[in-house]
Amino acid sequence: MDQEWTRSINDPIQLMKQIIKKNSKQWEDDTMNSIFTSYGEEGVNDAEYIFLQSPGLGTDFFQIGTADVGNFISKDRYLAVLRDAVNSEEKASIKLARATISESLKEYERAFELAQKLIQNDSISYEEAIEFLDKRFGYAKLDHAKTIMDKSTSSANSIGNGGNIKKAMAKIEELDKTYFDKIPLVTALIQLNEFYDILRETGTGIAVYAPYINFKKNLDYLNQLRIDERRRWKSSITVTYPTKNTVLSVQNPLDLTWVTANIDASKSIRFFLVKDDMMVQELGIFKNKESASGIQLEKNIEPGDNFKIMAIELFPSDKFKIAKYVTPSFSIKNEPKNKYVTENKVVETTKRTEFAGRKISYVKELTVRSKDITIDLWDNKEQDGDIVSVYLNGEPIIAKYSLTKDKKQFQVQLNASKSNDLFLYAHNLGTIPPNTVSIEVSDGSSSEKIVLNSDLSSSEAVLIKVK
Repeated sequence: MDQEWTRSINDPIQLMKQIIKKNSKQWEDDTMNSIFTSYGEEGVNDAEYIFLQSPGLGTDFFQIGTADVGNFISKDRYLAVLRDAVNSEEKASIKLARATISESLKEYERAFELAQKLIQNDSISYEEAIEFLDKRFGYAKLDHAKTIMDKSTSSANSIGNGGNIKKAMAKIEELDKTYFDKIPLVTALIQLNEFYDILRETGTGIAVYAPYINFKKNLDYLNQLRIDERRRWKSSITVTYPTKNTVLSVQNPLDLTWVTANIDASKSIRFFLVKDDMMVQELGIFKNKESASGIQLEKNIEPGDNFKIMAIELFPSDKFKIAKYVTPSFSIKNEPKNKYVTENKVVETTKRTEFAGRKISYVKELTVRSKDITIDLWDNKEQDGDIVSVYLNGEPIIAKYSLTKDKKQFQVQLNASKSNDLFLYAHNLGTIPPNTVSIEVSDGSSSEKIVLNSDLSSSEAVLIKVK
């Protein structure tokens, strides 16, 4: 799929016309019917395997708007893809082929519809032309998907798994422990890139499986073309400060700088401070002047190393392709608010009054005999779709969890030198407000049940001391 000549055409409508003219057979009814007869419907249940097409390009797809910022994927299905990539390269490749065929048929079908509209009416909108240019790559992917499926079905192509799988399996175990039932899509894409690097470094799984290597080479080329072309037409944002290795201070105002493409200076951009895939603070909405200064961080932000800035274009020209950007991780430091004595005494800490703009109220104080405790969590009333996070000392111990009547159990370690605050954060109100959670805290010798409530403006909390 030689696309060098396309770079000289700067109008998407004219480019669409030239592509249809040069490859007219692709957009004929007979070709369309033949393709759907040959390939049929494939891979509906294997959609997650599409991640393996181009592991190194996942975050680029997010940045150009083809992956949705608010989406989550099932942790179990995601980890199943990673395990197959390590232990069953043929199985992973076949499922990848099916998922690619399914995706490519949908893309080609949509591109065909748009091509027919232009051919029949000699007219197409700017947005439709851009969509055609994006979807047309589906046609080229079909043959590559068929090739990897045919070669993976033959055992003669299996080279076995001769690498050391320990490092890859350790990465899967780390992800399993970090997330509960869902993983933010942008995080999944970043982790997949790191995971594939491990496979390559250790000579493991699909990274050394010949049919997959050839498939990935071809798909990397096509997907990179798609990304590069998309960037020509769509709006984009790049945050230039803060960025990787930046160290900020809660006490000092934050300055933001960024650059954009195809976004007018009169348009606005919304910025968030994010930590561990959760919004910590909305930093503000600013006109596209490529800088904003004097932004005060909230005083209750806990210091740490995994902060990011997320930027999102507001009111884009193409509502289906919103410009967004997530920076690399950086750090925020703070002076300690409390100095603790070293004689194993519990020092009273100031109760937090708010978190991420929500009022915090303490409903109970508990005393436990061990710093290692077990927490059970379940919906206190009728199961109604509540989604919550639970924080211990300002850090999430369970994030965006969908409550059920079944207990969810996990272990945490308290800080024995101070009072520990445990509070609920509601992400919605379910169908029966407010968001109400039953929590049972056990130290191994005794347990106590607590009910915490939260809405979108306030949260209830408890203080826990180690005796």
